[in-house]
Amino acid sequence: MPHGSDPFVLNTPVLLIGFNRVGPLRQVFEAIRAARPPRLYFAGDGPRNEEERARCEEVRALAKEVDWPCEVLTRFNETNMGLRKGVSSAIAWFFENEEEGIVLEDDTLPVPAFFRFCQEMLDRYRNDERIWVVLANNLMDDWPTPTEGDYYFSAHGYGAPWGWASWRRAWKHYDVHMAQWPALKASSTLKDFFLNTDEERDVHEMFDRVHDGRMNSWSYQLDITRIANHGLNILPNTNLVDNIGFGDDGTHTTSLADPRNKRTARDIRFPLSHPRFVMPDKRRDAEYFKRFIGSTPMQRFKLAVKGMLPGGERGTMSKGLQKMKRLLKP
Repeated sequence: MPHGSDPFVLNTPVLLIGFNRVGPLRQVFEAIRAARPPRLYFAGDGPRNEEERARCEEVRALAKEVDWPCEVLTRFNETNMGLRKGVSSAIAWFFENEEEGIVLEDDTLPVPAFFRFCQEMLDRYRNDERIWVVLANNLMDDWPTPTEGDYYFSAHGYGAPWGWASWRRAWKHYDVHMAQWPALKASSTLKDFFLNTDEERDVHEMFDRVHDGRMNSWSYQLDITRIANHGLNILPNTNLVDNIGFGDDGTHTTSLADPRNKRTARDIRFPLSHPRFVMPDKRRDAEYFKRFIGSTPMQRFKLAVKGMLPGGERGTMSKGLQKMKRLLKP
């Protein structure tokens, strides 16, 4: 139970998104079971082949294990939509039915305080159009504690919302196709947004790759809408969610040596201390980007080499190199 003596009752709906990994999903489900939300939305994409069907069915069977007073709503696809559209359409379904709520995927394991933190932030900033998403995974919780507030505001985080909450008012701007990216990229106002040239270069590259389909992601599209609407995200000073999905069966979290593969989640004390001003912490944003989001010189070199190969990243030579890299992996 989170620190603090005052009772807490979760009255916020939760969306749980799974696919074919029942092991980590069960851990996330048990965290939700302990929190006892009044409504649980459970979404799962369809299998990519017959061999995968049994694993998907095992995941979906967890819906039958809800044993607390709870309305359970399911959305299980018969066919596979893929990561980009499978996840984004599940979230769209959630916010079509709820004005606000909490979202967890099968590899995002929260501590108990996560649910209370999200609920209090949703309530406090419900009508504040400046606030876009309440994030709960903070990989850089070793940052010196600020003078006030148990959380801060960020404008320069990208991708990987590992445990989050938001409102229909923010999600309604979402576009999975990122149609506004070319115009935003060409806008002179966007150049003034970035904190430094490294961020500008890397974000342009990331958004280009998502926009033209070279990167399979649903989350950068939400970043686009935040930037275009001058929105801010909330991050707790204390990490409240661990990603437990690092490994060979992950999508973007395949390497155990990834610096983001950290198990630092812990509870926080309530009542929360709130920042006096709603302003982004640019120093912390810049350091966070440098540590966990931005590319390294070696990564930029590899991308440049792939771009020169026939067919780019999708070319035969590139696929061959990727296969060799997997084979040579220790």
